[in-house]
Amino acid sequence: MAAGVALALAACVPDPGGSCSADADCGGGAAGSFCAEGVCQSPPLASFEEMPRTVFGRAQTATVRVRVERAHGGADAASGSLRINGHIVQAVREAGGRLRFDVPLQLGPAGVEASVPLEISVLDDLGHATVLTDALALDDLAPRVFIDADTVPSHPVPRGAVVQLRVHVFDGWAVTLLGSPTTPSRQLDGAFLMAVDTGAIDPSATTAEAVVTAIDSVGLRASASARFAVAR
Repeated sequence: MAAGVALALAACVPDPGGSCSADADCGGGAAGSFCAEGVCQSPPLASFEEMPRTVFGRAQTATVRVRVERAHGGADAASGSLRINGHIVQAVREAGGRLRFDVPLQLGPAGVEASVPLEISVLDDLGHATVLTDALALDDLAPRVFIDADTVPSHPVPRGAVVQLRVHVFDGWAVTLLGSPTTPSRQLDGAFLMAVDTGAIDPSATTAEAVVTAIDSVGLRASASARFAVAR
């Protein structure tokens, strides 16, 4: 092998696996090994450098980065594509053998609250691929919130009584609760209690109303309300 060829190989693929004349000669090496320039070589060596762990809404874009350590033709010549929910996002090359993927979460499934799998293919200049897999957290479902009807009085309550309404909230991630007239307090069983002091309402009012709103980490919200009669 000429000295110039040997230097080129050392620069782009520092782990040659022996001489060869065909891909079949490289069967004893790493998975996907192939023959190029008479030397057994491996597919691109790549790993995630930036993988967001936050929860995204459908209107947001996630940035994923992969670092290519080694590839035939050089790490800077590697290319890549990302597949999510049947859609393809092409990589943008960056310095230092990095590939950046700007992933619009609108490509994910609608109406879900889940981790959405993704698959990245990193290719060398000959088309040999290494596949990386992970997932992005997508929230496209508003919190489910309701006030337990069994805790809403069905008959007028004496003015001045404090009524405890039981509130239930369901969401895949943490939510913020806003309430009127008071903010619900969390109970040990995961439900919430909202205290409605009928003595604090307008003296001329004959009904009391409670409203609770749940807001999740991406800003989706839902509300529930209850009304009951108050005796004069």
